[in-house]
Amino acid sequence: MAPARFTMIVLITDDLARSVGFYRHLGVDFPADAEQRSDVQIPLGESHQLVISTTFAARYDPDRRPPSGGSRIELEFFVDGRAAVDAMWDELVGAGYHGRRAPFLTGFDAYMCLVDDPDGNTVLVTAG
Repeated sequence: MAPARFTMIVLITDDLARSVGFYRHLGVDFPADAEQRSDVQIPLGESHQLVISTTFAARYDPDRRPPSGGSRIELEFFVDGRAAVDAMWDELVGAGYHGRRAPFLTGFDAYMCLVDDPDGNTVLVTAG
């Protein structure tokens, strides 16, 4: 049997326009009409996709309960240097998104900040 292939990340949201707005701050390029859709799929390169959906869970996982007590997934976006991490933190928090942790240096020398997307998924913005 062939091994499974990782191909996409599906984020479940109640408000697609709100999520699209957040991820546009991080540089994700969405179609102009994305806010009017119920689902959007964006190529991330090398056959990987980001899907943001308001309908998937209701249609195919009717027993799903939203996670509680913090994020169950963390997405990481790399930016060019520490100043870019600081600038992205200022931009996202200034736009009203929840800043989970201001820019800091990890024990493995990564400089990053943590911000929650509108659905409570934690996003790492890392210098790299």
